[in-house]
Amino acid sequence: MDEGAAGAAGEVGAALAAHPEVDVAAAITGPSNLMAGVTCRDTQGLYRYLTERVAPLEGVREVETSPVIRTVKRVGTVLP
Repeated sequence: MDEGAAGAAGEVGAALAAHPEVDVAAAITGPSNLMAGVTCRDTQGLYRYLTERVAPLEGVREVETSPVIRTVKRVGTVLP
C-alpha cells in the first residue's frame, strides 16, 4: 500500500466507523485495505447505504459485498 492509499484508508475507515449502520470497521491485509460489517433493514436499505453513503466517500475505489444469509455462531465480549 502506498502512502496515499494508507492515508485514504485511514480517512475512509474513520468515516465508516462514524456511520450508525456500521457494527465493525477494521483495517485488513490482502487485496482490500478495509472491511466493515453493517446492519441494514433489508436489501433495499443495503443498496441505499452503499450507493448514498459509501460510494461518495473520497478514497473509495470499489466495494465488494457478501451478505450473511445465516449465522451459525456469534461470540463477543461485553465491554463496560
